[in-house]
Amino acid sequence: MLCNLSPLLHPQVVPFVHHMEVFHCDTDPNAEIPAYNGDCNDAPAETKVCSKVSSLWAMGASTFTYPPETGLPIGGKDYNPYMRLEVHFNNPDLVNGTVDSSGMRLKIVSKLRKFDAAVMELGLEYTDKMAIPPRQVGFPLSGYCIAECTDAALPPEGITVFGSQLHTHLRGVRVITRHFRGLRELHELNRDDFYSHHFQEIRQLRRKPVVKPGDALVTTCYYNTLEYRNATLGGFSISDEMCVNYIHYYPATKLEVCKSSVSERTLSDYFSC
Repeated sequence: MLCNLSPLLHPQVVPFVHHMEVFHCDTDPNAEIPAYNGDCNDAPAETKVCSKVSSLWAMGASTFTYPPETGLPIGGKDYNPYMRLEVHFNNPDLVNGTVDSSGMRLKIVSKLRKFDAAVMELGLEYTDKMAIPPRQVGFPLSGYCIAECTDAALPPEGITVFGSQLHTHLRGVRVITRHFRGLRELHELNRDDFYSHHFQEIRQLRRKPVVKPGDALVTTCYYNTLEYRNATLGGFSISDEMCVNYIHYYPATKLEVCKSSVSERTLSDYFSC
């Protein structure tokens, strides 16, 4: 059971490593996944099953330790032993000659804990529809984890959220995830009114909110584009934007992503007026 994770970064590559993720190959326990080291877009088809987030790191984050009552399950007779490390680089000046050996150190304990933990991704899908106009001070975009989704996926007692990592790219200046139960707004899951892309810590939440079936979570990111002349689109590049909150919670469910995207019909109606 995973109880602690920390980044392994050589000082020489710190300026280039944007973020890292470790994915579990959640498939048949006897399936063989071919070894691969290269561009993610060219990875063998067999690696597509390696998509369940086990741990993640982004700029500014340090060691993250799970609470004593929970840990991320690793191993067992139904567990495929393969994992995939994905490293995203940012090298705008095209500096060459640097060899990277970055990775993650995962500490595992043999004694099981009371709850199996998991990671869920909230926010907006990474698409061109997530567009931010230029010359804005605090342009908001919101992603929704709707009540119908949590009602179908969460256990009757709900889930307890103990960690949160907010994530945008260069233009993000504020991020908040709000929590609704029916018509009532509860305490926020997480908020950073002075968000910095260079300090994306995984926060241990002192107050561990319980999200119950039928609750809704709204993640809103605010962007400053005063220095930009063109619209910014959603995407994976650091020159694009994202709006994400990775929440760490227990007990584990099969719900890995609870996000939304801008309605194509709404965009079509708006631009056809």
